[in-house]
Amino acid sequence: MTISKNDLLTHTFSKKLFGYRPAEVEATLREAAETLDRLAGERAELLRRVAEMERDLREFKDREATLRDTLMTTQTIVGDMKEKARTEAVALVDDARRQAGTLLEEARRRVAVENVRLEALYRQRERFEQQMRDLLLTHARLLNAPDDGREREVLDTARVLAGEQGKDTAGGDFVFGEETA
Repeated sequence: MTISKNDLLTHTFSKKLFGYRPAEVEATLREAAETLDRLAGERAELLRRVAEMERDLREFKDREATLRDTLMTTQTIVGDMKEKARTEAVALVDDARRQAGTLLEEARRRVAVENVRLEALYRQRERFEQQMRDLLLTHARLLNAPDDGREREVLDTARVLAGEQGKDTAGGDFVFGEETA
């Protein structure tokens, strides 16, 4: 049974002989009614605030669940991205190593080819130097030989070989490879 302020104020008590003083009872009833009315208002306000807080609590729980889901999804995505980045890094390093190996092998092959060419050039230079020595010795023999007509032909032939075609050199007592006194 609930009693409201109006119930309390409008209620009439039966009277007995030597009963309570009506003014005190009425004053106490008014005070009790006012207190009851105030408490009913406070209760209504508290119920409203509880309902509001329960609504806020549901919202916060929903947000928390959303944030938790978002965090879990983000962690999963970050983990996947890290793994993908690791995989790509390993692939890039492996590819770089393969390319470096290929380039190194190509460089070694080119060095070997260039070494072969260099050896061929050394041999060619040695042959050229030997031919030049032989030519110079032939010229020296011809220049140091007595001057008769038969040797003049050989001398002209040697000059043609040396690129001195048609030049006549007048010389004294010079002996090729020797100094005159």
